[in-house]
Amino acid sequence: MADVVIVGGGPAGCAAGLSLRSHAPGLSVVLIEGTGYDEPRIGETLSPLAGRLLRHLGIWDAFLAGNHSEVYGTAAAWGDSTPHENEFLFNANGNGWHLDRAAFDALLAAEAERRGVHLLRRTRLIDSEEGWRLRLSNGDELTARYVIDATGSAAAFARRRGARFVASDRLTGFVRFFEDREDRDPRTLVEAFAEGWWYTSGLPGGARIVACLTDADLARRMRLTDTTSWSSLLDSTESVKEALKGADPQSPVLVRATPSRRLDPAVGEGWLAVGDAASLFDPLSSSGILKGMRSGVFASYAVGDLLAKGDDRGLRGYRRFLQEEFESYLRMRARYYSEERRWPGSEFWQRRASLGLSPENLRAG
Repeated sequence: MADVVIVGGGPAGCAAGLSLRSHAPGLSVVLIEGTGYDEPRIGETLSPLAGRLLRHLGIWDAFLAGNHSEVYGTAAAWGDSTPHENEFLFNANGNGWHLDRAAFDALLAAEAERRGVHLLRRTRLIDSEEGWRLRLSNGDELTARYVIDATGSAAAFARRRGARFVASDRLTGFVRFFEDREDRDPRTLVEAFAEGWWYTSGLPGGARIVACLTDADLARRMRLTDTTSWSSLLDSTESVKEALKGADPQSPVLVRATPSRRLDPAVGEGWLAVGDAASLFDPLSSSGILKGMRSGVFASYAVGDLLAKGDDRGLRGYRRFLQEEFESYLRMRARYYSEERRWPGSEFWQRRASLGLSPENLRAG
């Protein structure tokens, strides 16, 4: 019997576990993670704001001891062909980071385990019954008072409970990793093109990630899952192609759905969703990891107060938080996409021209 079972050991799930042990130390917490944190993970940017959250979670020193790259700004060829720089020099929160993502997630999990979270690596949730009686891939069964779905964009537990995604686009990322032997600028570089946008970032250990973002139907026409087609489109870029000179591809094309969407509902009877399970933001925001950890912390307060004190006000506050956060994000996304007007006849950019706050996007979960 566990008080709280967290399904998914990424940043959102680990932050929820860490925060629960601090906020409600009398509760027992089990964290289920399907991997051993030994495979590459996509999502590598940590914004300057994350430093405050890492300090709040008590893992700042452990994070600084890791092999992560400090970055001091970004650049974007957006609105015209010349990259415009956004320096963090005068940011009150300091610099950002590009992560060894698998190592970062493993660190969060290890810190949660050190604080008293029972961590089950290489274990998956197979089935669940009301109660919550959970059947695991290792043959064990767990009974939980409350379940936190931190399974990322799959929202696997919540969808079994009848929750559904409310999406506002079909954005998809087509990603490859490169080995970069040169000491290049590690900053994230974004470059728009007629049917989407590219980005590349330097990663720790001489690695580099390169991604093409476009809508799923447009990607099929461009055959972006094919490495030759992907590379041909890359050759048509200006700034991103230049940033990759001499770098060698080390992976096939990896496909990740990245639509802007939210889960409806994100809070149910005896469960709630955090991170990308609760809402998914456009990678252009560079806020996915921070968003996930923040929601994990806020969710931990709500669940901790409910189970330790019988106080459900935090759950109502968490619902409001998710809705208001998503509404704010939609406004930001619409504003940023409206700044690119070079291809008015493009399907991709025509779709973005109509982005905004629709009744469907705003309907409360």
